[in-house]
Amino acid sequence: MNRTSTSQIPAPTTAPPMRPETPIGASPAPRRRKRSTLVLGVLITLVGVLGTSMLVRSAGDRVDVLAVARDVPAGQEITAEDLTTAALPEDPALQPVKASEKDSVIGRRATAPLHRGELLANSQIHGGKTLPDGQELVAVEVQRGAAPSDALAPGDQVKVISTPGKDEAAPTSGAKSAPQEIEAKVVKVGAPNASGAVVIQVAVASTDSAQLAARAATGRVAIVLAAKG
Repeated sequence: MNRTSTSQIPAPTTAPPMRPETPIGASPAPRRRKRSTLVLGVLITLVGVLGTSMLVRSAGDRVDVLAVARDVPAGQEITAEDLTTAALPEDPALQPVKASEKDSVIGRRATAPLHRGELLANSQIHGGKTLPDGQELVAVEVQRGAAPSDALAPGDQVKVISTPGKDEAAPTSGAKSAPQEIEAKVVKVGAPNASGAVVIQVAVASTDSAQLAARAATGRVAIVLAAKG
């Protein structure tokens, strides 16, 4: 009896999944982002280093200058207590007096009011320790009501006028004996004393200083404030 041979057919196999195709020449995106981040970090570091270098250099280029420690009226003599020092970066636009010149500034007079906290400039002080050439300082004491002392300030132009004595009649308008007057500039206004008299320091021409001092000694003077422009 013949036996029939049966061949076994192998079971079908499952094909492996297809790998997605990557375009030739394309680089992974994460690597590109990493490179951009690295470049940005380097730039930020460089900017920080340059900024710090500029600040250090700026701090090193400072110079000591003179500043005003307290208010000083125009015409008043400057003392050591009126001055202080400040460290500022060098700037060609600013021309303050250097701190090394402090000794030459002490004793000079302010040509304009000096205010606390401001830098001291050469234009704010007289060129020397005296009044300008041709002028001298005279102290004039005026009695209560003989000067507008509350309205006077250093730098004001005034007229110092001789006044008649108690038994003398005041000159009338147009009279030949008109009161004598001397042009002056207020340097300092003192505080009233117990009787209300005020001592006012004025700068006058050297040719008038002796005459004004003699009149002031009699106490028969008055001060008139000229109109301010």
